Amino acid sequence: MFNLFAGKDKPAASGGPLQGYKVTDVERSRKYGIPECRVYLAQDGVEVTDEDYFRTLPAQILFVVAGKDTVVQTDFELMYNAIKTAHTDLLHAGELAQQFVSNNQPEISKILFNAQRGRDDLIQRSAREEHAEWFVGIDDRAVKTKEEVMKRRGQDRIRGYFYKTKDELTKCAMYRGSPMARELIDEMLELFRQLLVGFDYFSCMFDRSCQRRMELKPDTEDGGDEPDAQRIPPKRLKLLVQSSLGRDCRIEPYNVALCSERGDFRCMGVWKDERCRYASHRINPYASRENLILFQVWNLDHQVEISRSVLPSILDNVERMVSSADGGGGGTPMCKLHRRKGKNLSVITYFLELFTLSNLKLVHIVCHDKTVHELISNGTIICDRCEEYKYIKQFQRKLREKKDALL
Repeated sequence: MFNLFAGKDKPAASGGPLQGYKVTDVERSRKYGIPECRVYLAQDGVEVTDEDYFRTLPAQILFVVAGKDTVVQTDFELMYNAIKTAHTDLLHAGELAQQFVSNNQPEISKILFNAQRGRDDLIQRSAREEHAEWFVGIDDRAVKTKEEVMKRRGQDRIRGYFYKTKDELTKCAMYRGSPMARELIDEMLELFRQLLVGFDYFSCMFDRSCQRRMELKPDTEDGGDEPDAQRIPPKRLKLLVQSSLGRDCRIEPYNVALCSERGDFRCMGVWKDERCRYASHRINPYASRENLILFQVWNLDHQVEISRSVLPSILDNVERMVSSADGGGGGTPMCKLHRRKGKNLSVITYFLELFTLSNLKLVHIVCHDKTVHELISNGTIICDRCEEYKYIKQFQRKLREKKDALL
């Protein structure tokens, strides 16, 4: 750059730095002499002292060329001085406010403490009559507490995943055209429904009164529970399922609350990260109606995606089972673990991926990455030696016995 950055220790190609030069415009109307100039970045006033640094600067950056003794102001300083000239009163008021805060720190700290204590008091309130403003817009008068509202919010999200799963699996041509495919899918959906009823559609997920917490590192018009084939009331079916789950249930560890006892939620981060990168991604929907509304845009993000991975895996494995039974080629579907003939699909594995915190992360909208997730479903075909197959059969047997005893 015209040897501007050549110094005593770094001579220019011509034998030494320029001691001065002139510049002009294309019309040669005026000339400017520039002796011993220096070059600065306009944005922050940093001096450009060598050619290597100059070559790292982005295109179209603005330079200030000045004499060696000239004080160069940054863009911000120029803007601040312009504002100061035009709005002296405004800046003076800001300085007075800063001075007031500095001189009255004890009193201001007390005011802030009382405000926080008032907010904490609202957070702790639970009943409708204690914090009526929080319940504005919630018309169901049967709901008496914040915890009941948040339970239903959690259930609604999980029910949505169930209805989506049912819709995708039952609308495919294979379901309509193959009795075996229909039987496999219907059996899986019924197991999903029974397990969801047993775990109350994971109502504890947003419920701060739940004692177990996550450790961080529709067929009916009203969207309610589907009626049991034998007309067992949902609450009774829930108890029957719970008593049939057994000690080895892989789902139980994920039946937990995602919030603290106060109702504080933290973003769990982008699907591929261990934790959220932003300390500000926190919310307490129990604090105010505004927070409750904002909480609606916090998403449950599937790490292994439903539409791109889990449901296609289910349909692929059902097709393999059907194709083998119909003699359509491709060989007998095998259990990868035991190298034996497959008997069923891994229903519990698919259940965990579709509906539980094994695969779900609660995320702030900024951390909801909708691009393709580079994860595949672990669902597969299992045989009669697999522990998952044995567990499913044992669960179905226990539940059937308890239903028969009840009826």
